[in-house]
Amino acid sequence: MSQLETTEWQVILNPHAGGGKGSHDGKKIERLLQQAGLPYHLSVSSYAGHAVELARELVQKGCHHFIVAGGDGTLNEVVNGIFLADPGHLDQITLGMIPVGTGNDWIKTFGIPDHYAQSIEIIRAGKSVKQDVGEILCTLGEKSTLRYFVNIAGFGFDALVAKNANELKSKGISGIRVYIQSLLSGYFHYHSRKLRFTIDGILHEVNLFSASIGIGKFNGGGMMQVPQAHPLKGSFHITIIRKIGIWGIVTNFKGLYSGEFIRDKRVSTHVGKEVQLQAEYPIQGEADGENLGLGHFTLKILPQRLNVIYGSDRFLGSE
Repeated sequence: MSQLETTEWQVILNPHAGGGKGSHDGKKIERLLQQAGLPYHLSVSSYAGHAVELARELVQKGCHHFIVAGGDGTLNEVVNGIFLADPGHLDQITLGMIPVGTGNDWIKTFGIPDHYAQSIEIIRAGKSVKQDVGEILCTLGEKSTLRYFVNIAGFGFDALVAKNANELKSKGISGIRVYIQSLLSGYFHYHSRKLRFTIDGILHEVNLFSASIGIGKFNGGGMMQVPQAHPLKGSFHITIIRKIGIWGIVTNFKGLYSGEFIRDKRVSTHVGKEVQLQAEYPIQGEADGENLGLGHFTLKILPQRLNVIYGSDRFLGSE
């Protein structure tokens, strides 16, 4: 029996994940954990941001093994709680995932199936790898906030779409409809902004439509806005979309799922370890689908910083 099979796991369940699926399937998930023989303690989040508090308190109590039962947003909250609690002892933390969310994009990179029993078997197997983590300093006026992410951060139009998606999810709407409706609605309420962005000290200026800064490849329910991103390479992959009309969005929509949209002349891709975004006015930001609000942003890569359990080895060979 492996050490991970005898360790007590701290399961943080979001009952609101997947449009209430977390609440509906909570007992089923517990039953499957028991059948798998994994000792666990269950904590249930009650409101937005509660998983941050739960994870931070558990780390401060000396807990090191976590299972997120939720979606990408719940994962983001737990990661932030872990980092805010004790970033000096991250080498002792191990994080697993039981996908319950709507998009479940982080798991696509790490070869974890969107299936409760199979994801629990992957946790039992215990294969792990240290993935990169992104650190974001959000600044608005004299106020600064530090946040972390493990998949993709988006700014401009991308962040507005995420904000719209979260509002739809709060109304119980789920599935691909969330992302398509959010995308179309966002277009008619968004205006491109002049942006100065610096990547590893090199300054660029664009009329920004959207920026995606990726550790993983997928967001928005399977879109590949940073198709060359890799979570173990120690660098961000960055996609910048300059001002684009509605026809440009329509013609590139299919390419968002294959990654081929980056061939459009209004799209540029970059690689870097530190990114600064400074717009003429504060812009909307999001990280792993969670709203960051309006501000100016500085992002830094933290290489191989978080130990996560993964399934398939296929992603390890992708570039």
